Amino acid sequence: MKTFRFRNIIILATIAIGLNVFNLSFWLKSRNDEVNMVNVNTADDQQLNAYATGLLDAEEALPKSKNYIDAINSFNRKDYAIAVNELNVEAENNPKLARTYFLLGRIYEIAEFSGEKYFSKMVKNFEKYIELKPEGHWVEYAKLKAAQYYISIGLTQQSPAMLDKAEKYLKAITKDSSEVRMALGAIYMDQNNFKKAIAEFEKSANLQPNELNLKYNSLGLAYIKTGRYGNAENALKIAIQIEPENKFAHNNLGFVYLRLKKFKDARVQFEEALKIDPKYKNAKENLEWLDSKYAK
Repeated sequence: MKTFRFRNIIILATIAIGLNVFNLSFWLKSRNDEVNMVNVNTADDQQLNAYATGLLDAEEALPKSKNYIDAINSFNRKDYAIAVNELNVEAENNPKLARTYFLLGRIYEIAEFSGEKYFSKMVKNFEKYIELKPEGHWVEYAKLKAAQYYISIGLTQQSPAMLDKAEKYLKAITKDSSEVRMALGAIYMDQNNFKKAIAEFEKSANLQPNELNLKYNSLGLAYIKTGRYGNAENALKIAIQIEPENKFAHNNLGFVYLRLKKFKDARVQFEEALKIDPKYKNAKENLEWLDSKYAK
């Protein structure tokens, strides 16, 4: 007998955080499938760049070396490789200046080098900034970016240690932001602490449309895992209203309808998922499973 599958997408970020894809069988046995790091802008870029040009931190009252000034000019021109070289020299000459490491972290966050992004270097420099400037103007931003990175690694590698580091950073952030709540929700989902995950997701507000869609997909999954199928139905309907072409939401809603014994509605959702992606294996198997149990 074939098993029934549903699939859901969560981004820790809203995390922004990362793209985490879950596959679950009809019996709710889950496995992690794929995670990719994604940026989530949690502060105004103009403000962040203002920090880089020396406007927002008391440390900026200190004299600036030629290397640092050249790095700022290169940063503003988006000559990031030159800026990194200048900042590395600055770090060697003045290793206690937090501003150097923040700007390095910012560059590795936004820039590509030979088509690659180096988020590990981003985190290394942001953590150095946190160490040197624990009360710095952008310390919460640095903590959030570090947390997003550790969540993506923790989910990819199924590493509780990485997720613990992420949770520690998130709980140290005083700002009551939706990015933090969505990130914590993703961690709690991975820990199978679905009640806490629901609490965090429900409190997330003022999200961008793509993040809002992920919120309701995430809520739908969390409600399913706690057997709250009515709530899951409502959440997934909202997700589909936001993004009608989301095959995962249609498939998940089909699963909910199956649990609610609304078999015709379940069929409609599986068929909708297949209209969006005829090769979507999970929806195809779900429909075949439904046909094997409940003939048209």
